[in-house]
Amino acid sequence: MKRIPVQLDSRTVTALIPDVALPLVMTCQHVRYRAHRVSAARAERDKGALSIEMAMLVIALIAAAVLVVVAIGKLVKTKSDQIGTTDTSGQ
Repeated sequence: MKRIPVQLDSRTVTALIPDVALPLVMTCQHVRYRAHRVSAARAERDKGALSIEMAMLVIALIAAAVLVVVAIGKLVKTKSDQIGTTDTSGQ
């Protein structure tokens, strides 16, 4: 377990995070930071920065979706292999 600062709305608190969840929490914080920068660029009408930040956000979300699909695919493959190896012909 590690203590890391986590931003909640406008305040930062220290939270106890399990080691397994730490990369996920760090990724969420990074995406929130990038989303905030996109909204700030939009407010300032900085079109070049907005396009780059939006492209980076889209790439990060696509990568996250691909990781979820791959993880689900591996889980399904593992379960289907377990079902396929059970012996039902011993009657």
